[in-house]
Amino acid sequence: MSQDEQVAIFDHALSTLIRTFTINERRFPSAEGRMAYSAHDFETLAYLDHRPGARSKDLGEHLGVKPTTTQSIIDRLVGRGLVRRDAAYLKGRAVALFLTEQGGSIQAAIQRQNLANCETMLSALTESERSVFVSSIAKIAAAVEAWK
Repeated sequence: MSQDEQVAIFDHALSTLIRTFTINERRFPSAEGRMAYSAHDFETLAYLDHRPGARSKDLGEHLGVKPTTTQSIIDRLVGRGLVRRDAAYLKGRAVALFLTEQGGSIQAAIQRQNLANCETMLSALTESERSVFVSSIAKIAAAVEAWK
């Protein structure tokens, strides 16, 4: 099989997985059905779960979006009661961001759903195929992360 054919097959497979696990809310509801999928919102919740007290500037750099987009994401999540701002936590004009109790609960649901989805995908492979696939996808992810 040629490299072009491999890329086309990979593109189709990846598109199928993205559509199935992030767009089709009936088949695999995101966050255990508690919140519609939004890449920015889900990644923000995960980021703040691992970095409580982060500043919006740090979040924007992590997401790779403009400050106005970062502010819109934060405003939306604050409005939904999932994130809170704390000006007293940092000195100066900076504001620290934290998950609320509800935000932490949603983030935990997202993580459980992600793991269940991964288990569903990996169940299509034999044990030896799983090992090769997991190693390969981890290698790809590390390379993509390094390309920042």
